[in-house]
Amino acid sequence: MTEMTNRRRGYRVSIRLEAYCSEDLVEVIGVLSNISYSGALIEDTSMQPKIGTQIVLYLFLKPPGAFKAVSPFKLAGHVVRHSSTGFAVEYDEKFNPDLRRMLDDAIAIVAASRETPKGNSGPVQ
Repeated sequence: MTEMTNRRRGYRVSIRLEAYCSEDLVEVIGVLSNISYSGALIEDTSMQPKIGTQIVLYLFLKPPGAFKAVSPFKLAGHVVRHSSTGFAVEYDEKFNPDLRRMLDDAIAIVAASRETPKGNSGPVQ
């Protein structure tokens, strides 16, 4: 992508998490490919909502060593572009401090899971 066509703002974290999106009564399933304070890229989707469509994105994160996922993170936004296998979302409330805190937590969970050695899923209970 050239500098002129890359309109992304802010640092993005590459991840691979199941993502669920809701557009009115239609649900879209995909893989969250990257995330930032301003938006997210969802790939391998079951469908591509039209550009401009308002959606709600639900992320279920599971901290390393946890037995079940925490309550979902809920992010509202709109579709800003399509990729070959999915779409990009820009959040509606980019400067909401609660959103930033939530994304910091999500990034920390993803980073911690990358640091867990293979074959070690956390403490044995």
